[in-house]
Amino acid sequence: MIELRIPISPTLVDPLEEWFNELQRCSWGLNTDPAGAKFELFGYFDDEAAAQEAWAALHTAFPALPKKPKQTSLDDRDWKEAYKAHLRPWSTGELHWVPVWLKDVYPIPAGHTRLLFDAGMAFGTGDHPTTRLMAQRLLDFRAVLGPQDFAKARIIDAGCGSGILALSAALLGGKNVFAFDRDPESIVVSRENLVFNGLPENAVALENSGIEAALKGRTGDLILANIQADVLSIHADDLAKATAPGGTLAMSGILAAEVNDVRAAFEPNLAHIWKYDVPDELEYFGSSRVMGDWCDLVFERPAR
Repeated sequence: MIELRIPISPTLVDPLEEWFNELQRCSWGLNTDPAGAKFELFGYFDDEAAAQEAWAALHTAFPALPKKPKQTSLDDRDWKEAYKAHLRPWSTGELHWVPVWLKDVYPIPAGHTRLLFDAGMAFGTGDHPTTRLMAQRLLDFRAVLGPQDFAKARIIDAGCGSGILALSAALLGGKNVFAFDRDPESIVVSRENLVFNGLPENAVALENSGIEAALKGRTGDLILANIQADVLSIHADDLAKATAPGGTLAMSGILAAEVNDVRAAFEPNLAHIWKYDVPDELEYFGSSRVMGDWCDLVFERPAR
């Protein structure tokens, strides 16, 4: 295993984060310490050739990066320990996401829900604002429905990554949870995370698939789509059709600066497919929350 590591300018953090979020699989990560004004880029690769190829591609996309990163060869044990250092517990409300190796040292309050996870090489560690925004929407949805109706709700995690949102839904009492991702590694990691949490194999229906194929003929009462903005916009029609009457379409992976473009891409599709008149039903027409440079966009389909 080859580790690449290099200090970077704080002005590169947001552009790099956006670029990484658009990759199907990403071996890069960022360490940020705004208080200490320290920002670092790191990556893990199978061998030196893969590391140099990845660095060349990244440097071509971002010429302002320093020319040469520090390269270190790691054995399996060293890599696993280095990788673990970048995954930290996080919580919102009653929901706690805890790296599996910290399960015995991270206590949670009585009555709260704990999700144990390991992201492996799949996208989705839970520490990105886009995932946190979706977790908050999941908890909001459960609070509105109540435990009994939440258990019956059809929940779809579109672009599930390591399965964090889908498994959270199952641990919170969801009995009809479907998750998919086009990256096969995401499905492997999601299944492993099911085991870590003592969930049965059928607690979450997992599928290696893209948006169009996964949603064809399927509807959900809550769709959580943490996917980059341009892909969301391309599939506005698919996502609109898959949202059941009275359901919620919650999306993230959207920079706050581009939310109006995404909204504009969805407006005609929602108005046509959901059959409502935009000026008369603005309350259904999208709410948004901002976290850092990122935001979500949520539409409520009229129940008719």
